[in-house]
Amino acid sequence: SVNLISPTQLTCVAPAHAAGTVSTVVTNTDGQTDTLAASYTYQAAPTLTSVAPTAGALAGGTTITLTGTGFLSGASITVGGSSCGSVNVGSSTSATCVTPVHAAGAVDVVFTNSDSQSATLASSYTYQAAPVLSAVAPIAGALAGGTTITLTGTGFLAGASVTLDGDACTVVNVVSATTITCQTPAHVAG
Repeated sequence: SVNLISPTQLTCVAPAHAAGTVSTVVTNTDGQTDTLAASYTYQAAPTLTSVAPTAGALAGGTTITLTGTGFLSGASITVGGSSCGSVNVGSSTSATCVTPVHAAGAVDVVFTNSDSQSATLASSYTYQAAPVLSAVAPIAGALAGGTTITLTGTGFLAGASVTLDGDACTVVNVVSATTITCQTPAHVAG
C-alpha cells in the first residue's frame, strides 16, 4: 500500500524479501520511474542462542551476556517481560544488560532489534531467592581448623562457597539445596 504524503514524500509497506540490500523504484501513474540503487536493506531476524549466567538474584542487578546472530545497535532486551537495563550491543553476535527485579522462577529472555524483529529464548534465565542459613553443626571446633561442619538451610546451589569470619571453608560439598558440608579453616579463639 502506497500513501502519497506530498509531491516529495510517500510511504509504503515493504513486501517480504530475502535478506540483502535492494534498490527502491518509484513509478508515477504516468509511467515515469526513478530508481535509488542500494537504498533499502532487508535484515534477517536476530537469533538468540544463549544467556550467561543463567540465574541471578530476585533483586536483579545481574549483568547477563546474550549470544546469537543479527544483533543491531539500538536493540532492547526484556527478561521476564521487564526491560533489562544498560543494554550494550557489543557486536552482531553479543550483547549485555543488567537484569530487572522479578519474582522467583524461570523466565523468557527476548532480544528485539531496532527494526522490531525479535528472538526469544524461553525459560533461559532463572530468578533465585537468596540462600537462607538456619543452622551450623557442630557449633565449635579446633583452632587448627579441619573440623567438618554441616550447614542447613534453603536455596543452596552447586558451586557455593562458605566462609567463617571471612576465612574460606575448605572441601566444600553442596549435598543438596538444604545441606552443605565443609572443613573449617584455622582461626584464633572466638
